[in-house]
Amino acid sequence: MALLQPFDILNSILQTIFIIATIIVGLKIASKYSKYKERVFLMVGFAWIGIAEPWMASVSNFFYTIITGKMFDVRIYLLIGMTFIPLSLTFWFVAITDLMYKERQRLILSIIIIYGILFEIYFLYYVFNDPSVLAVLHGVIDIEYKLPIQIYVFSVLILSIITGLLFSRTSMKSQNPEVRLKGKFLFVAFILFVVGAISDTIFLRDILTLFLTRIILISASIFFYFGFILPNFIKKRFESDV
Repeated sequence: MALLQPFDILNSILQTIFIIATIIVGLKIASKYSKYKERVFLMVGFAWIGIAEPWMASVSNFFYTIITGKMFDVRIYLLIGMTFIPLSLTFWFVAITDLMYKERQRLILSIIIIYGILFEIYFLYYVFNDPSVLAVLHGVIDIEYKLPIQIYVFSVLILSIITGLLFSRTSMKSQNPEVRLKGKFLFVAFILFVVGAISDTIFLRDILTLFLTRIILISASIFFYFGFILPNFIKKRFESDV
């Protein structure tokens, strides 16, 4: 039976909170489609939910371990944690090219989709034939991704962050004060997410960094929500800027 350490339990609980916050924010953004009939809300909402997929695998493994006393097979872990990342990236670029690069949308989306398909072929082949090429189980509930997966995840992170920061910078230059305020929130959200994701990978070693990292990631979701759906109480709070 797998023995969960206090750090593992606390880490998984905080990861669960982060995932719940991310899903709520994503669904609330996506739900705005019914009001505005603009697909960008659907695409952004689902893309934001998708960024939590790697953490979903860890949390799922945590609850599975509690219930069964065993860990996931590495194949199950990989399928839960990585399968839909190319789709999430596609959703994000549909939204970004709707908002910014409409005249180049077809070319950009073609490149992103081909990139995603090539990754999925590579990923699924090794998942079912030799998953050790992709990752090995690490500790009780976590996984250690090998270089090919690390490179892909890093590329997805870079593409998402660069385009997100470009969009937020464009928003901050708008003549509309409300759009400028949204841009500021988005800029903070992307910076927080980068810091949180990097900290989660490199610096997560003790209780303090664990709490700080999860707070940063949860804050990123909140600021992201403010950036796309500016609530009335935030407008009033920053009424001098709007």
